[in-house]
Amino acid sequence: MADSIEQLGFELTSGVLGEQERAVSSLRISAGTVLGAASIATSLVATRLGGRSLDAWVVVATIAYVLCFASAIWVLLPRDLVLSFSGAELLAAGDGDRLADVTEGYRAASGWIEPYVASNRRRIDRLEDWLTVSCLLLSVEIALCTIALVS
Repeated sequence: MADSIEQLGFELTSGVLGEQERAVSSLRISAGTVLGAASIATSLVATRLGGRSLDAWVVVATIAYVLCFASAIWVLLPRDLVLSFSGAELLAAGDGDRLADVTEGYRAASGWIEPYVASNRRRIDRLEDWLTVSCLLLSVEIALCTIALVS
């Protein structure tokens, strides 16, 4: 339970960082799943086709796989996100301001974290968009693989 409005604001702001960390983790897990599914679909088509010549469906499915793979890998690449902070960083930031009490410290910490939260949100939104693209490409790949197998 917060003792002041400043402490409540700090707890809410710092809690958002934890939520963002979980969101990034979830995106990466999903991207790994998409990679696995795309790879399995492509390998099944390759196995079933054996030595037969490639037709247009297989070529387009392979292109969809490559694009799906690339967009999922983009989600998995390391990002420059600030998802935590240490007390030492806060103390260093507060030294210049000469904070008088804990209430001012909570207020300063909230103000210090907020720009990182906004920056992270934009980056996470873009990662979500890339994962959506990857999922759509996976759907296209599976549809084309199915057509290639039945034709």
